[in-house]
Amino acid sequence: MAPAAAKFEIPDVDTNPFKMAAVGNLQLLKTLIEPEENAEGKTAAPLNVNMKDPYGCTPLIWAARNGYLEVLDYLAAHGADLEITSFGGMRALHHAVNHSRLPIVERLVQLGVSVDVKDDAGNTPLHFAASRGILNPILLLLNAGAKVNVTTVQEVSPLMKAVSAGHVTAVEKLLSNEANPNHINTEGNTDALRPFETKLARLLPNWPRLRALLKC
Repeated sequence: MAPAAAKFEIPDVDTNPFKMAAVGNLQLLKTLIEPEENAEGKTAAPLNVNMKDPYGCTPLIWAARNGYLEVLDYLAAHGADLEITSFGGMRALHHAVNHSRLPIVERLVQLGVSVDVKDDAGNTPLHFAASRGILNPILLLLNAGAKVNVTTVQEVSPLMKAVSAGHVTAVEKLLSNEANPNHINTEGNTDALRPFETKLARLLPNWPRLRALLKC
């Protein structure tokens, strides 16, 4: 019988670059990336900024995930890969959107990352934003050119994500940006909002128009 895999334990924040980035300790992180000469006249090898932890995350991904903009800027300026993947094929932009880190999302877009990258399940950052239903990331991604009708491996669109989570405002915004209300996924489901019809009729003055668009 093979021995059980050792449980991963995050080392102390004073020595672990991933933890440093995750808690925003830029001062300590700099000592690893730009090591100074010691008393013996020797200088340690600088940290590989694209090294990964057991979760497949780089320091930059941890900074993006937890919202530390200054750390992200520093790592990006020192060669960190903005498009590197972590667990599940998620990239820094996926993590930032999923955790509603709007300043990080804005910066990554400014730095030129692809807004249509997919994780292993085919989710783009817009899928995550639609699932969360928070309007600002949705608007930012759409304004950056994100494809509104992009689909996952299961042919699920961002509109379907917003519908299934009951996010009325997100649904309306996606529709106003030409989301296809009649798309059918691999299970034969459409974006029809029938499960939320009563709620939508109460909340949206223009529900009759939306209902007609969605062919409920």
